[in-house]
Amino acid sequence: MKVPLLIGNNFAVLVGAYELARRGIRVNLLTDNKPLGGHFAGIHIGGRDFDVGMVMLEKRMQDSSSSDLRTYGASMRNDWTRFGGMAARWLDEQENLRRVPTPTCLVRGRIVPDYLISNRLDVFVGGDVSGPAPLSCDDEHHASHKTTSTAYDALSYAEAAKLNHGEALHARFIEPYIRKSLGVTSNSFLARYHRAAWVPLYYPETLSGALAGEPTLAEYPFWTTHNGFVGQLVKNLLGELENQTNVTLVDRTVISLQWEGGQWNAAVDGGEMWSGEQLALGLTPARAHALLGTTPPVHGLSASVTLLFAIVRANAIGRAHGCLMVVDEDYAAYRLTDQDTLAGINPEWHRVVVEVRTEQLAKQYPQLDAEAALEKELRLLMAVDSEDGNAVQVLKCIAVPNALGLPTVSVVTELRSANASFSEVTRGAALTGGLLGYGVSSFNDQLIQGLKIAEEFSGR
Repeated sequence: MKVPLLIGNNFAVLVGAYELARRGIRVNLLTDNKPLGGHFAGIHIGGRDFDVGMVMLEKRMQDSSSSDLRTYGASMRNDWTRFGGMAARWLDEQENLRRVPTPTCLVRGRIVPDYLISNRLDVFVGGDVSGPAPLSCDDEHHASHKTTSTAYDALSYAEAAKLNHGEALHARFIEPYIRKSLGVTSNSFLARYHRAAWVPLYYPETLSGALAGEPTLAEYPFWTTHNGFVGQLVKNLLGELENQTNVTLVDRTVISLQWEGGQWNAAVDGGEMWSGEQLALGLTPARAHALLGTTPPVHGLSASVTLLFAIVRANAIGRAHGCLMVVDEDYAAYRLTDQDTLAGINPEWHRVVVEVRTEQLAKQYPQLDAEAALEKELRLLMAVDSEDGNAVQVLKCIAVPNALGLPTVSVVTELRSANASFSEVTRGAALTGGLLGYGVSSFNDQLIQGLKIAEEFSGR
């Protein structure tokens, strides 16, 4: 029996290893000396588990339109949705999930149901902004063609929004959020990858109906775990792997990776060699290219992010938010997440994460350090009594340079080219996450990629 070799730490290789082990297949998993689960593992601070910013789960409850994982294609935007039923059933097997309360947006001093990611278009009913001009469904710029039309290969979000949303609605409700979170205008990134900026691309007739008081979209639901920590899913999988006798976890840095003698040979720090005929990679593109000596893609536009991790005393919270998208430019922060409110639980202290673009924070609060500035905004957004100095305890403030890469034409093209050449070098290895292209590192994309690894490596 072949022993698959899985290298990396992202969620996809973790799922792949877990599923292979469940089928009785022996697996060697080399983490490259990084925590398994990647971004979705979260962070443990002050005895509490935090997700890194807003992390909510998507479950498409309908049956999958496809069950053949071999047909999953990373080049097709959001192709995981074809396997949505499969992903939903897997999630339900792992955790007792809870639907989160409707996220909200703060716009011009008003808190309204979220229209950026949750489809709450009733916010626009009776609004005093004009909608989009009529646009034929056959027009290549219509939002229904965003994943397939060649026009969207180079169409900016600004151009797509003008045609599908109308300039007035875009300028009031969406563009301010883009400026705050990314530090650029919507001319700067591709419309096809609009979710990279957490902004929508609605059909023009859908918005016109909403403005006329006839919303046609149901609210898009999000979910979390029983304890409000999505990283719990990673914890569960790690616990299972540690109890599996057919899984070998190697928590050491990989020094070299080569194809020799009809198999992959990986040397790790300390001198050990691990081999396998089947290989799956769950590394970042930069790390994978460095390991194999290939040319990595060039970095393009990106935004740096600062995150504040804090606990807030429950009885001091004057305004509770599960997830608040801060569109209002009076604030530097673009998002606040209360994990406990998301899960519908009310412990003595709530776990709260505030996210802000690093440059925006420095510009708006030149006299304050990041921790003090974000604590100030947290108190305002949650209506915490300013006189109660003990109601908020800041546990950690982290700056992450170049955290959000923007999907420009050059970046997407360069990444596609680099990954194509990398694919040739890796001789049919199962690639995951950013190694497959731009925009396929979401939780559900990686879940499907992990399930696909298990299917292919087990011969099913």
